Amino acid sequence: MKSSKRKICQVLALVLSSVGATAAMAAGPLVQGGGSSLVAPTIGSVSQANTEIGLFGTSEATFTYYSVGSGAGQNGFLSNAPSFFGSSVTGTVDFANSDAALSTAQVTNYASSTVGTASGPLIQIPYIVTPIAIPLISAPAVTSTTTPQTTPNQAHSIALNDDDLCGIFSGKLTNWNQVTNPETSTTYSLNSPIKVVYRADGSGTTELLTRHLAAVCTTANTASGVTFVDSLTFANTSAFPSGVPSNFVSATGSGGVRSALLTIQSSSGTPAAVAYLSPDYTNTFLAPSSSSASPALQVASLRNTRNSTYYAPTAANATTALGSIAAPTGTAAADPTQWVPVSGTSYSALANPGSGYPVSGTSQIILSQCYASSTVTKAMVDFLTDHYTTASFASIVHGNGFDTVPSNFQSAIVANFLSNTSNNFLDIGDSSICGTANGVPGR
Repeated sequence: MKSSKRKICQVLALVLSSVGATAAMAAGPLVQGGGSSLVAPTIGSVSQANTEIGLFGTSEATFTYYSVGSGAGQNGFLSNAPSFFGSSVTGTVDFANSDAALSTAQVTNYASSTVGTASGPLIQIPYIVTPIAIPLISAPAVTSTTTPQTTPNQAHSIALNDDDLCGIFSGKLTNWNQVTNPETSTTYSLNSPIKVVYRADGSGTTELLTRHLAAVCTTANTASGVTFVDSLTFANTSAFPSGVPSNFVSATGSGGVRSALLTIQSSSGTPAAVAYLSPDYTNTFLAPSSSSASPALQVASLRNTRNSTYYAPTAANATTALGSIAAPTGTAAADPTQWVPVSGTSYSALANPGSGYPVSGTSQIILSQCYASSTVTKAMVDFLTDHYTTASFASIVHGNGFDTVPSNFQSAIVANFLSNTSNNFLDIGDSSICGTANGVPGR
């Protein structure tokens, strides 16, 4: 009798297990995207509670994000090739995140491509506002009483100006005793060679840095032969025709840069290093809840040359750098290149802002207007609605050291892409645009 009961229980357990597995499979479709490593700790995964994907859950869809860099994210989306996210990744690329904006040529070529024709208009909208921090290893002792705080347990910060950035990142300045403290106009006394850690992959973080360097570096403050260009690739031949200097070290991904810095930090002889990272890979003062910010990396403040003010790489200072911006309206709203926020009248104005943290910008999300699956369409709309309109998602953004998109942009995004209250028919899954009857089956 006991044996029979035990067998019945085992059978019931198997049935319930099967029901549970079926329910999990029926929780929703796989929605996958990838790209920017800068936003990866914010977007996260289903197994991470304090991330956007973790908070969204799996009842409607299972979102998966691959942190592969902005360049790979762009390429994966534009060609609908998940292999850019990894050799074993299959299926559809539903979205991408990139800290570098798509060029007009990329958008135009996509529209006429097989993928673009099937997927309908491309949507590119700002996702977050971000500064690009300058982390330091074995930097000179902080003696300032006026610079802002950037690092836990350190009331003030080492300050750098544009001449310092151009000199260090071009290889002209290779030792701390060559770097001028902008507060005192004298060089730091520390005699320590500097290693420069840069991104080897196609990186939007690199693009935001090089955009600023291209705007402020001159032959006077840059190593001979080096001319910075706005690019996703730091060590490109246009900038470094003879190759990067011998004190430069390459790394892949934001996590790779952080690991390289920590390796240098633990090396004998206390070698010095300078790099560039988003705040969520630096320290918990800038990004209090980032899963990637546990090491308390020291970070510099930057002097904005245009208003002679020192700024920490905080979310608020990055938003200040954006200035007064307006979302596109009317026919301009249908142009994906018009949705990347700019300061003043040109994109280059944000490269050297009049106020705020000098190296700032936005990270974009790239997606299709049309998806073949109605459940994917709904999941994308609901996920983005949560991102742009709910306090819990905004808290995750702020906890990683970023700012939410300005409120006027948020309202315009909701009106144009998450609904059709703008009457521009740009909304995701719009029935007058998407569907086989309209010749746009969706990706």
